[in-house]
Amino acid sequence: MIKMLNLKAEDYGFEPNVTGFEEAVNLAYLDGKREGISEGKKEGIEDTAKNLIELGVSDEFIAKATKLDLKTIQKLRKN
Repeated sequence: MIKMLNLKAEDYGFEPNVTGFEEAVNLAYLDGKREGISEGKKEGIEDTAKNLIELGVSDEFIAKATKLDLKTIQKLRKN
């Protein structure tokens, strides 16, 4: 029974005997961290696309290299 109650905390690498409040705070932190990492990756990919645009690379090549859609690449090209 205790393992079932603590499964969520253990899954995220937290001590198994934290209170529900501590667990909620820890999980909120992880959600924010994941969101920040995701946003950072997106910005990095867009920066790479901008660099490729400046080098005169075709939109199709940039789309294959960055996995961005053509609409996003064309928007970056206009800016």
